[in-house]
Amino acid sequence: MTEVDPSSDPFKSVAEFIDLREQLEQRHASEPPSMRWAYRGQPRDFGSLTPSFQRQFSKQSSGTAQLIEANLIEAFRKHYFTLKDRNADMPLPGQIEIGHDLRCLSVMQHYEIPTRLLDWTADFWTALYFACSNDPDRNAELWYYERELFAQQRSHDPLLMALMDRSPNPAAEPPLLSNGDGKIVELDPQISPRMRGQLAHHTVSTNVFSDHALLLQKLDAEISSFDGTSTRRVHRILIDASCKGKVLQFLDGTMKVNAGTIFPDVVGLGRFLRWHFDSLRTMML
Repeated sequence: MTEVDPSSDPFKSVAEFIDLREQLEQRHASEPPSMRWAYRGQPRDFGSLTPSFQRQFSKQSSGTAQLIEANLIEAFRKHYFTLKDRNADMPLPGQIEIGHDLRCLSVMQHYEIPTRLLDWTADFWTALYFACSNDPDRNAELWYYERELFAQQRSHDPLLMALMDRSPNPAAEPPLLSNGDGKIVELDPQISPRMRGQLAHHTVSTNVFSDHALLLQKLDAEISSFDGTSTRRVHRILIDASCKGKVLQFLDGTMKVNAGTIFPDVVGLGRFLRWHFDSLRTMML
């Protein structure tokens, strides 16, 4: 397939997205669909991938951020363990106890708490919805990478396999949160209904204040040096603002992808209504 360069003209038609998805699906056909590509849609042309936790700080102090993060994890565990109305689909307290801080952060993110985790989905159309359902007057961007990138990383560092463990009694995670070396890894426990419904997973960096785009590109270069390939595995395309309404109409009418299908649980109801409002505004104004 012809690789899409970040400097290329923004996509302006639904047909371009249909063609792109068809081209991507032709690659890695032997892999399960959920392990071929990871997608992330962002409603503005940020040119970077920064988690919500990072955006809460006007001044970058890694030590302070790590202390705040550790305190939030401890407080969340304390209250989560005693919740009386916890959804039956949510993990048991033992699955996010000490030794499973990243899983705990994943559940925290489910409840709208800012974390250092960055959400991705294996579903092309879901990511495109996130890119187009907000900021109708701004260009958007769609990021995607080959998940083989992290499969290669795990083959060189088997301890990272614990981050992919979806069992009820997962192995202890390697200590990554206070490492600070700027490493990026995949976390895919499928631990909440929303993550399962959206075919979603996370990337996480050992450095709180990291641009995941730069780390993904760095990992791509490192893996390429191992296997001797020169094919880029990390991509970004721009989406013209004028295309957003057309995309949303196509997603809703043809693909049956909308806020209601993306947020299937009660916890997501408020977000569903916010996204639905923005989607209607983008389509009609």
